Amino acid sequence: MLLILLIVNLITSSAAYTFVGETPCTGLISTACTQSIISGIGYCYWETTCQTLPCYMIDEVASCRTGSGLPTGGASNLCDSLETFSLQYDNVCCDKSEGKLNYAFVRFSKTNDGFYDKASDGTTLLSSLIAQTSATMFQLYTVNPWKIMPSFTTSLPTFTNFETQLGNILDRYIALATALQDQPDSHPFYIERTVYQSLQLLRDFVVLLTTPQNTMRDNLIKKIWSVALIGLYRMVKFQPNYYQTNYYFINFAIIPYSRNSLTVNGQQHSTKIDWSDYTYTINGYLMVYSFPPEMFGIRNAYSDVICLRPTIINPPVYSASENNFDILFKPITITWSWTDTSLTVVAANLKLFQFPISDALEASITQESGVTFTCNLGAKYCVSTSITSTPPNTGINYFISAGLGTVGDKNKVQCRLQGKSWSGTICT
Repeated sequence: MLLILLIVNLITSSAAYTFVGETPCTGLISTACTQSIISGIGYCYWETTCQTLPCYMIDEVASCRTGSGLPTGGASNLCDSLETFSLQYDNVCCDKSEGKLNYAFVRFSKTNDGFYDKASDGTTLLSSLIAQTSATMFQLYTVNPWKIMPSFTTSLPTFTNFETQLGNILDRYIALATALQDQPDSHPFYIERTVYQSLQLLRDFVVLLTTPQNTMRDNLIKKIWSVALIGLYRMVKFQPNYYQTNYYFINFAIIPYSRNSLTVNGQQHSTKIDWSDYTYTINGYLMVYSFPPEMFGIRNAYSDVICLRPTIINPPVYSASENNFDILFKPITITWSWTDTSLTVVAANLKLFQFPISDALEASITQESGVTFTCNLGAKYCVSTSITSTPPNTGINYFISAGLGTVGDKNKVQCRLQGKSWSGTICT
């Protein structure tokens, strides 16, 4: 009898406690918003007032739950908890409007060791890594970009410091391009990792900035694409017959011209580039990286952005000018296929867009004229007409959409990723 009374007392007493993740962020004072493990850390952050982190940034799953016998989470008005988690990434919540993890907002786990401005030995400065040697290269790989912005809930670096610190790391990779391409004892993964770390840091930092810093963002994105390109050249030398990897919000592939086509997978869709009608006299390589446009605030694209970097230079070698690509790489066709059963596709509405190389603003996106699509809706794929325009020698970036959105369609995350200001309800 005594045991029963103790259990009942424990149950009734526990109802008075506030559980982790239960307290809404709204109304919390600054200290409780960012520091108290009961009152918000992991899903609240301070921006004039205490606010809920964007759902994809939340790492406290209890804050997203909606009940089912458990206390309702404090972020449950905006977010749902993901049904399944992966140890590959930190995401545990998603927007209610999505109901699933959006590949554009995957967050890879951060490591806390090392430094952002020196090698892991603690004494070798980043700026001193200048020799084009294997030893220098592996010291560079130990520099940890995550240390620039280790947390969302504590103070963020200034945008000037962020640009300088991340820019210095990227500049070292670009300066050591020769070693990164040629040293035989290095796997391309290390370069790929720096690209996805940098993209994740830049994306998340921009989302949390209260004022747009487009110049900073564009300066860094150009450097990130340069490191991605160095990675592609390394892949050609590392595994010239075929190489492909997928990191959700950034993907890489290289393949010889002789293979005639390449398929790149996205979230519930794939995009195939076919150059079988291209009459080439020298066997080259198609090098590709791709990413979901929503990572830059483009919310209604059907395909990922496919960044084509064809080259006939033998052997392919990275050039600092990044303007040595095959401008004769044509004609090509693009086949887009999908598995999303809820998607309604109208062939006449599909358009091919060029995503800008130098910036990521929607205003800079242009439509490729004269390209239309024919669809097999039963088999869920659409094929473009032949694309015969001459690609620029800096490469070209394509994606498929029914049309660009409007500012009024955007939420806070999309608004800020498009370099605009969020007033609380309106994107301007």
